[in-house]
Amino acid sequence: MNQLIKEIFKNPSIIYVIVGTFFFWVSLYLYVPILPNHSQSLGASATMIGYIVAAYAIGQMILRIPLGIAVDKWGTKPFAIITMLCSALGSLGLALASDPIQLFFARSVTGIAGAGWVAISLLFASQFENKLMHYASSFMMGINGIAITISTLISGRLADYFGDTTPFIGSLIVSILGMMVFFVSKENKKKIDKKNQNFFNILSSGILIRISIIAIGFHFVTFGVNFGFLPIIIENLGGSKTNIGDITTLSQLAGICGMSLSALFMNKIGIRKTIILGSTSMIISLIFTSYVENLSLIAFLQFISGFGRGILYTVTITLILVSFEESSRGLAMGAYQAYYAIGMFLGPALSGLIVNSYGINAIFWLSALITLIALIIGTYKPYKTELQGGKNR
Repeated sequence: MNQLIKEIFKNPSIIYVIVGTFFFWVSLYLYVPILPNHSQSLGASATMIGYIVAAYAIGQMILRIPLGIAVDKWGTKPFAIITMLCSALGSLGLALASDPIQLFFARSVTGIAGAGWVAISLLFASQFENKLMHYASSFMMGINGIAITISTLISGRLADYFGDTTPFIGSLIVSILGMMVFFVSKENKKKIDKKNQNFFNILSSGILIRISIIAIGFHFVTFGVNFGFLPIIIENLGGSKTNIGDITTLSQLAGICGMSLSALFMNKIGIRKTIILGSTSMIISLIFTSYVENLSLIAFLQFISGFGRGILYTVTITLILVSFEESSRGLAMGAYQAYYAIGMFLGPALSGLIVNSYGINAIFWLSALITLIALIIGTYKPYKTELQGGKNR
């Protein structure tokens, strides 16, 4: 980690990227905790709430692979700027929406912005050598976690004190600031050996598929439960939007802990055992949450879930960054993020249907089962990496 800090101080321009990354995540998550409840207040059914939350994934499933190819060819900075513009437009649309259909389309625009994580994550990762990538990934995901934590902490309060549309307006302002930061940033371009890469070989790579299945699993849970119907449960138990934001924030703080410790876990116990630790934490949380009707217990279980999610997020993105050569890393990252967007879509979309048919508790058992299946597929054989001080298993 000391080497990582030295690299950052040797390259001060990366501060712009750090600030821009922070604004990126704040712009996308400032309104997320209150979006299901706001949708319900505009007349959305459980199924429609699921579709509104799922709309965020549509643009990402479609655009992330093409964006990965484009980043490999033309660099990251232009796409980072466009990303923040789309976030601004989507936030404005959410603020102005007067019915669930308008919310759905505005949320879809923010999903186009979400696809831009391909460019921003690669802009950060390109600054470091592969042997430091697990530390760089932990640091990058720490920025992610801090931004989302702050966003979820103030989201409910903004809605409670100033009205439901306030978080959307705040997101619009932050998006504009992020666009300005990325505009003045300097892209650290490296000379890359442009080898002929087989497009379909990369997309069908065994390691890419295994890593992506793990990510599909925890994104299914994140968007189907945490950002989907858990806020509805909290409100049904008498919680306010501030309570929703606080519980979401606690989960994000746990995620930061998981992200921060993931490099240590990978070094000490290996990659597969680290994945098992993260997945088991989420499964335990999901099963017990289906039985409790106490906000304090829900908050505690969300802390456990967030810890596991933070571990899995960092491990999977690290594996993508170290498993592919830099000449094809944009395509691989785009494919990985497009694949896990399937979980972002199916989680809330299926959860909405299940809530209508079988009740809200059924989504916890379904999510636990999907996490378990993803764990089995993701850990059935070792990973070969070159992480500094790490165990390649």
